[in-house]
Amino acid sequence: MIESAVALLRLLLGLGGVFVLGYACLVMLVPRPRDFTCGERLAFSFGVGVLPLTLWMLALTWWGRPFSLGLIAGPPLALAALLLLTPRGRTALRAEIRGLRFRRPRLAGWDWLFLGLLALVFLYAVPRAALYPVWAWDAVAIWGCKAKIFYAARGLDLACIDAHNYYPNLVPLLLSYLYFCLGQVNDYLVKAVFPLWGGLLLTLLHSLARRLGLSRRQALGLTTFLALNGTVFIVHLYIAYADLLLAFYALGGAGLLYLWLANHAPRGSLNLAACCLAGLAWCKYEGPPLAATLILAAGLTLIWLRPGRWVRRLVHLAVPLAGLAAGYLPWRLFMAQQSLEIGSDHIQSFYPHQMVQAVGYLLSGLANPFYFGFLWPALALALIFSGQSLWRSPRLFLALFVGGNLAAIILAYAVAPTAPSEFPAYVRATLDRLLLHIAPAASLLLALGLQDADPVPAAPRPGPTD
Repeated sequence: MIESAVALLRLLLGLGGVFVLGYACLVMLVPRPRDFTCGERLAFSFGVGVLPLTLWMLALTWWGRPFSLGLIAGPPLALAALLLLTPRGRTALRAEIRGLRFRRPRLAGWDWLFLGLLALVFLYAVPRAALYPVWAWDAVAIWGCKAKIFYAARGLDLACIDAHNYYPNLVPLLLSYLYFCLGQVNDYLVKAVFPLWGGLLLTLLHSLARRLGLSRRQALGLTTFLALNGTVFIVHLYIAYADLLLAFYALGGAGLLYLWLANHAPRGSLNLAACCLAGLAWCKYEGPPLAATLILAAGLTLIWLRPGRWVRRLVHLAVPLAGLAAGYLPWRLFMAQQSLEIGSDHIQSFYPHQMVQAVGYLLSGLANPFYFGFLWPALALALIFSGQSLWRSPRLFLALFVGGNLAAIILAYAVAPTAPSEFPAYVRATLDRLLLHIAPAASLLLALGLQDADPVPAAPRPGPTD
């Protein structure tokens, strides 16, 4: 019992270190962190903190330094302390301390119902994650296998891995860091990081929905709607796949870029969006195309709408583009240095018959209540009723991002080198995850439809910045 309590404490301290590192980076990235809500600061602190920590582990391997907890966590946390001791850091901490007061929320019946349903989701998912070992295929063969090898080898040893060893390594490096925090391989406790990611994703969705003009009740309803629609989101709270992280970064990048296009973004939002795009690129093989789609959709929206200073704002998209490069290039350079080849299992040739089949499978998946319930049909109705505002407002950006990635799914299946008999099984094994990547961002588009149907006076928001 005592050993379990100590292990849990060590895990919490390890996760706390990520939050501290991420908050220190947040202080440097945005002029006034408290322009973001408490939920946004929590979500972005963890999402941002994971990036320098895992990239630092990549750098240690590059320099030939074997992993140890002190070497992994010591320099990043020392840097975090230095950043928080700067005038800007001290100002942010004083603001946080002054803001530490409990305000009892005024919740009514529907609010309590939504919160109760969300609580039930996590009362199921957290024990399911922490009481079962890593078991699903990708979790065992790719992410979990790499994490154990990195822990045992004290570095990124890919010599004995032949399952997508060219994949980016944010997830296995994060898991191996938690192994070092625990002092052993423990597949049970470390899986608690996945419901944490899910909780932060829902928190971020709620906060972004509030910024889009939804009332608290509407935002809670939307968040509950995403969490409980179908089974995909709930399963990924404990399945130990990288796709939940990809969905988190895609939501953050899409939400921040939309607010920036709509002139409602807090100062520093483009810097945070750059971190989200870096996370996409460093998280999974599908991440760089998702990040590139975000930048492309934002650029096309500016060109189509031509708001004031639109050419200058096009230039500002170099900031998230730099974030994409920061998450993509270190791993590619490391692969070149290690002579690792990119696998050809995703792109080889073009198969027209698979493209035709993929259209049918995608439409079936969008309407499948087992996947995401009524999310996609509800989004289709919201787009129909949005009318001209769809292409005369920044919501065009979200529509382009979601629609572009649905088209990209069809294209990806058209170039997948699978035997005709295996293609249906390949789609069944991957389609739900590909839809999960964009489902939270699609929920933002649905939120705008809710705002059209039942407008709520929005609180004053910061003006155009960046």
